[in-house]
Amino acid sequence: MAKVLFILTAANELTLKNGDRIPTGFWAQEFVPPHHIFLEHGHTIDIATPRGKPAALDENCFAPAFHHHDTGRIANLREQLSEIEAWHTPLSLERLALAGAKYDALFFPGGYGPMADLICSEAAGNLVKRILASGGLIGAVSHGPAGLVMAQQGGNWLFAGYQMTCFSPQEEQLAGLADTLPELLPERLARLGGELYFGAPDSEHVVIDRQLHTGQNPASVEKLAFAMARRLKKMGSLDKDACGTPCS
Repeated sequence: MAKVLFILTAANELTLKNGDRIPTGFWAQEFVPPHHIFLEHGHTIDIATPRGKPAALDENCFAPAFHHHDTGRIANLREQLSEIEAWHTPLSLERLALAGAKYDALFFPGGYGPMADLICSEAAGNLVKRILASGGLIGAVSHGPAGLVMAQQGGNWLFAGYQMTCFSPQEEQLAGLADTLPELLPERLARLGGELYFGAPDSEHVVIDRQLHTGQNPASVEKLAFAMARRLKKMGSLDKDACGTPCS
């Protein structure tokens, strides 16, 4: 089956326009479900962060308001996250990029953390470029597409002209951060040449264009991961057919 690299943020805070800092990290709702879905489809997973630092978890993701005040749902998410030990001891993005590590897909969970470190990560950009060149898949949800920003060649963004989505301007307004963030991710992606499309706030919305799979928010992550996992499985079957029977 396919080999998937999850790229998580190691940034535990984000600096706002006024210089204030807010705690941040990755959003467990955008990491745990796709991790489970890829494994369920038989794929293998590695986890990496900038410089191999422990991934930063945004504890706000467990706030009752994000779980319909269902304490059982919160407890279940915490339990499932605790079973994934590798995010505490991730691989180094920089070392993977230098070593020419090969993966069939990359997946960028969201949370505001990627807006602090992955958005300027040359290593993340280089891995994205390598995966695209080899015909692999790229997935990102919510603020995860910040990890795609540095995928540039000769001053041109590799995803210019691609249809995509991310956490919408309207959702940033509802979150109360639209006027305080250093920049809005959809504006940055649009300036680079991305064609942004959004659904209603908090609704499931996935956009697939060629090798790029993007989801708007946590509500979109399962549909996004299922689409990628099934496509990877199909790609694996095609590879086996191409090498003849039996295929070693």
